[in-house]
Amino acid sequence: MAAQIRMEETAEEFPLADFTLIGRSQDATIRLTDTGVSRQHATIRKDGKLYWLADLGSANGTFVNDVAVTSPRALRHGDHLQFGTSRFLFDNEDSEITRELTGTQTQVLNTVALPVRSVKATLLVGDLKDFTAISAQLTAEEVAALLREWYAECETVIKSHAGVIDKFIGDGVFAYWPTIDNDARARAEEVARRLSTPPTVPTPTRRWLRDNLGIQLTCHVGLHVGPVALGAMGRGVNTAVGEAVNVTFRIEALTRKLNQPILTSAAFFDGWEAGARHYRSLGPQHLKGQPDPVEVFAPTAD
Repeated sequence: MAAQIRMEETAEEFPLADFTLIGRSQDATIRLTDTGVSRQHATIRKDGKLYWLADLGSANGTFVNDVAVTSPRALRHGDHLQFGTSRFLFDNEDSEITRELTGTQTQVLNTVALPVRSVKATLLVGDLKDFTAISAQLTAEEVAALLREWYAECETVIKSHAGVIDKFIGDGVFAYWPTIDNDARARAEEVARRLSTPPTVPTPTRRWLRDNLGIQLTCHVGLHVGPVALGAMGRGVNTAVGEAVNVTFRIEALTRKLNQPILTSAAFFDGWEAGARHYRSLGPQHLKGQPDPVEVFAPTAD
């Protein structure tokens, strides 16, 4: 049986595709008339054997087992999902993942298990620029098409530069290279430039957005290096965790305040003078959750 979500109140079943957009819009993959549901509320994306739930900045939030979703959640058979006041059960009992999670192996999939190894890694966080404003001008079907195409672009760009995609987070992506050598940092910096600049040959969706709405689809990107723990999250799925990851997300968030397409930490250029030649310091900046300011750098005009 294919994975699905089942409404608790009516037992109505909704099969899940590789990419499912949930919302109040008429052309959402799963349309909910609940007034507490946003037009584009959340997505469920299949990645390998797992289904990942992500909130799209909805007004009233998305919940799994009554816990708010603040980052993508890998769903497990029997999870309770809530969008607005609508409650569902996630049903994927025939999956290989579920069969392996029997007996004492009932840990929630989004909880990182014991670290496999600790490494110093090169970290990248990208987020679509003005996504909320863009999605307000599009139908749910168009938002889904945009995200599918952008996910595919990210996979092509990041994997062609030897990066590892940790996860997609609604309209964002987190990737890493499990080393901090100059080659890894150069690859990450090139990915940042590619993601933050419209391509020379636009895709059909990008061309339509440009020609009909005057929108150039680009990313804000944050770059950092630091120690992380690569931890197991179920069979064949790993994630990078640690304070360095949090700092990278905070640096990316700072790009809006400083109006910069790319920001890096000073640590990103430690021992890599050639890479720093095309960047300028914007001075120490306060990052949420960090006790000390972090010096950040932005690309020069050239």
